[in-house]
Amino acid sequence: MNIEKLSVSLDGALVEFISQYQKSYQVRSKSEVVTRALTLLRQQELESQYAAALEEWQTSGEADLWEAVAPDGLTGDVHAPR
Repeated sequence: MNIEKLSVSLDGALVEFISQYQKSYQVRSKSEVVTRALTLLRQQELESQYAAALEEWQTSGEADLWEAVAPDGLTGDVHAPR
């Protein structure tokens, strides 16, 4: 992992929160607290993007086409010859 040093300016209340979180959860450094927060933010953003992509796919008619052919060749019998 490539680590880069970054300087940021934060409101005092956020700095206090970071310090309290670090102490409460025995996190090694304030940088790790910020890393955890940004990781959660990135995960939330990705979830929103995946949800938007799924909705776009479902409303485009592509989902209906997929559902029409997805079971092709499947009989429901798990022991059917291949």
